[in-house]
Parts: sequence; structure tokens; C-alpha cells
Amino acid sequence: MSRIENRYPAQAVDYQPLDSPEILLVLPPLYQTGREPDYNPKEPMGLMYLAASLRRDYRNVHILDADIEAQTIAQTSQYILEKNPPIVGFSVFQRALPSFELIVKEIRNKGYKGHVTCGGITPTLSYPYILERVGNKIDSLVLGEGEEILRHLSERVALHQDWHDLAGIAYLENNVQVVNKPIETVDLDALPFASRDYLDYCLGKTNYATIMGSRGCYGLCTFCSNYAFESIRGGPRWRGRSPNLVIDEMQEIYETRGVTVFKFNDPNIFGPGKKGKEHVRGFCREVARRNLPLHLMGFCRGDDITKDPSIIDPLKKAGFERLLIGVESSDNETLQKFRKGETIEGMEQSINLLQDAGISTVIGFLIFNPYTTTETLKKDLAFLEKSGLTPTLSKALRVFDGTPIQHLMEKEGRLIEKNPFEGYHDYVMPKDVAAIYAAMKTLYANCLDKIRAVGQGNVWNIKKAPSFRDRQDFNNLSEAFFDTEAFLLKGLITWTENRNFTREDVSDVTNVLYRKLDNIGQALSVETRSVVSSPDRVANEIYTLMEEKPWNTFREEYRWNQD
Repeated sequence: MSRIENRYPAQAVDYQPLDSPEILLVLPPLYQTGREPDYNPKEPMGLMYLAASLRRDYRNVHILDADIEAQTIAQTSQYILEKNPPIVGFSVFQRALPSFELIVKEIRNKGYKGHVTCGGITPTLSYPYILERVGNKIDSLVLGEGEEILRHLSERVALHQDWHDLAGIAYLENNVQVVNKPIETVDLDALPFASRDYLDYCLGKTNYATIMGSRGCYGLCTFCSNYAFESIRGGPRWRGRSPNLVIDEMQEIYETRGVTVFKFNDPNIFGPGKKGKEHVRGFCREVARRNLPLHLMGFCRGDDITKDPSIIDPLKKAGFERLLIGVESSDNETLQKFRKGETIEGMEQSINLLQDAGISTVIGFLIFNPYTTTETLKKDLAFLEKSGLTPTLSKALRVFDGTPIQHLMEKEGRLIEKNPFEGYHDYVMPKDVAAIYAAMKTLYANCLDKIRAVGQGNVWNIKKAPSFRDRQDFNNLSEAFFDTEAFLLKGLITWTENRNFTREDVSDVTNVLYRKLDNIGQALSVETRSVVSSPDRVANEIYTLMEEKPWNTFREEYRWNQD
């Protein structure tokens, strides 16, 4: 019995509750102890399309988003065991790999004998690690887009037929990893509308539904895991869905559920060239023709706007109130190394054009990255403050498997490879810059994250608004977080450059930080001083880091079990 399927044969399932699904799709929790997620609680789009495709084949499918429901490892495992489905499929982000491993081991140890599979960007890009780590606990791993693969897999398992020859499948056989050829591109227009199992739950948190107008992005950014994921199957990396079908789905949700606020889940709502622009124009025309009262948010590149500013008016008339633009850095040399294909001047122009038209912007920004210096930090801070943009400053660029930047760092001799179950790949940095990042994470871990953990419900209440245009209270909160981090960052840069600071200097800055933290806590109805670490502890840690500079990487570890 060499194959995994034979170790856990489907016919060995001897008990199945009356309400048990044929297939249970699970998004495992990032945090392992029941903490609410600290990001937008949006619908699990990947699982929603998988469920819809399976249900069209008359499969009985349940979805469990254990992350958004803030379930513990024990609760998630128990739910799976109680339902005891013939197939359980996990959609796994890299940060959730530790939880995924614990859950799979728990259900197998307690006798679950069904077929376990997993998929998503991380399993596709990091499958060798996953098969090595839990290949004796799972049966199969789905590579690439999963709708068609899971349909065929579920049929084979239901009929007790061999599934090992299916395209897009990887598995472990006699301790050897077997990887089948990838599937062809999924026809997005052939997919059914997404199943909306979590719509009401998410509306209660953020007041918007998610929608898919396309998949992929035509950009070449070196750090992007989506680029690596879309490149695996060949063919175009961006594919648009029929604008009429997108609007049909939105109109159905509007007419049956009263939803008018939608956030596009697309990495980029625009495709390449004239065809990509026409895709957006076609969407905007159809929304206007149907006279739908929509409030929309989407993602795009700056040059999607600057190359054709006439697109702004249709966007606004269709209901776009906010766009997220991946700026990443204000340093053109860094942007070149990222292969952004854009300049900071062009992206500034796009932001200004949109703001002049009444469309707000938020940005993706990677202030800590492999090319960060004290000079780029100063330049980035000046750009952000001048532009009134408020991204998080205590996050660093993460290197994912299969991305071009992984290979670049390896070529430069800077890559420190890590098993994705343990953390992200590190890259060597100057100790001065690494110490600044560590000090920023000290403030975050000891203070800002603790405030958010307690006040997360209030964060959502503040963020929840009738439209993306009506988020001024949340914008104010974001500014308060940014102002706090920016104040510390300026001090850290000064101390690094002058190399003449004392413990008292750090204490003075820390005392100001805590007054700022008090204001954030007040906005979230959190008693700050009872939640955060003491000022002395934080000041001591920051002073020690800046004095000793112990690391040469942007050190970051999984700590989900500690929240």
C-alpha cells in the first residue's frame, strides 16, 4: 500500500453524520488561540468559487472560515471531526501553515480517514516543503487554480477511483514527491457565481461584499507571489472576466441582499494594453446603463491612470470611490530593482489625478525592503508625510518561494532560506537598518498590536461605513497609528546617523509615544496602560537594540500561538 489514498481509503469511513457534507472546505486560523483577525474580514473568495463549482455538480459542500470566525486549533479540528466528510480541503496562506499542520495532525491522530487535500498560492509555490512536512498526513496537493482540479478529484474519490493521474495534483509516494503536469487555464466566464456563505457575517463586520472581475496582474514585480503563481501554468498572467457577468453577479447581490458596497478582490482591475483598459471601460459603461447605485474599491497600478487619465471619469461615474495603488517606495532606484516599470513621479501624478477627481487612494508601501538605507527611509517618510498617505511602517518585504526576488537575493548571496512552516525567507541587511526595523517591531509587538488585539471589534466598527467615501473616522485612526510609528522612526534614524544618544533620550521619545498610544486607546475604548508593556520595558528593549545591533536581517518569526 504505497499510495497515501490507500492509507486512508474512502470506504473506511464508517460514520457520517446526517448533516455531514461530501466536501468540507476550510480556511485555517492564522492565530491559534481564538484571536480575531487584525485585517479586513472579507469573504473567502477562493473557497467561495470552489464551493460554487462543486455545488454546480450537485456536491454537498460546507465552508468553514475558521480564521474569520476566530476559532482555535482545537475548535477547528473538532468541527472537522464532527462533520467527518469524505473530503476536507484546506486553502492555506503561508502564515497559516503552522495552524494547518497542527489541525491535520490532530484530525489524523483522532481517526479521520477521509481524503485531505490543500491548495492556494502557498501550496502551489511551496509544495516541496509541505509534502516533506505533512505528506504522510495529507493525500493530495492542488497546484494552481483549483476549481476544475477539485471537481475531478472529488468525483474520483466519491467513486473510489484512482486519482493520481489527474493534472494539477502533487502527492507523496514511497517518500518520493510526485508532481503532475499543470492544468490549462481556467475559463473565468465558465465559473458559476461565487457561493456567498459568509456574506452576512462579513457585511456585519465591514459592510461590503467582495467581487472578482479578473485574476492576476500583468506587472513584473519581483516580490509578488501572485506573479509567481500565475506564471506557473503559462499563458497570460492577467485574465479578465466578462464585465456583463461581473455586473450580473453584483446586481443579483444588490437585488437579493441590498448590498451596494463592493471591493474588488483582483490584484489589478486593469489588464494590459488597450484591451485591458477597454475591460474597465466596458464595466463602467454597463454599470451606468443599469443605473446601479454602487460604491466601489479596487486595486491598480499608477500608470493605469497616468497613461490614460480619461479613464478617471468613467471610474467615478461607475461608483469607484477608492483605489489602492502599489507604490512600494519613493526611491526610483529601488523601484527599478523591484521591476515596477514605474517612477515615483508617475505614481504621484496618478494619486493627484485621482484625488482631484474625488477618488481617494490608499497605497501599498514597503518601506523596509532589501534595498533600504537610512537615506531611503528619510526619503520615504518625507514623501508619505507630504502626500498625506499613512501605510503601516513596521512591516518588511517578505520573500516568498518562487518569486524573482528570492532568486535575486540568492544570486547576491544575501538569501537565508527558511522552511515556510517556520517563517519567511530572510535576506542579509546592514545591521544599522536591521536594528531600526527591530526597534519598530518592538513598538508594534509590545504596544500597537496589543491595543488592536483588544480593540479589534471597535476598529471594525469605525471602519464600517455606508461607503468607502465615508471612512473619515477610520482614516483618522490610520493617521494616528502612522503618526506614532513615524515619530519613533525619525528618532531611530537620528540615533543611527548621529550615534550619540543615551538611555534618557530613548525614554524621552518613549514617553511621547505613550501619550500618542493613549490617544489611540481612547479612540478604540481601550485602557492603553493596562494592555501595553511598560514604558521602561519598551525603552530598554529599543535602547539595547540600537546599541548592540544584534541581527543582520529583518528578523521576524511566527508567533501565532502567542497571538
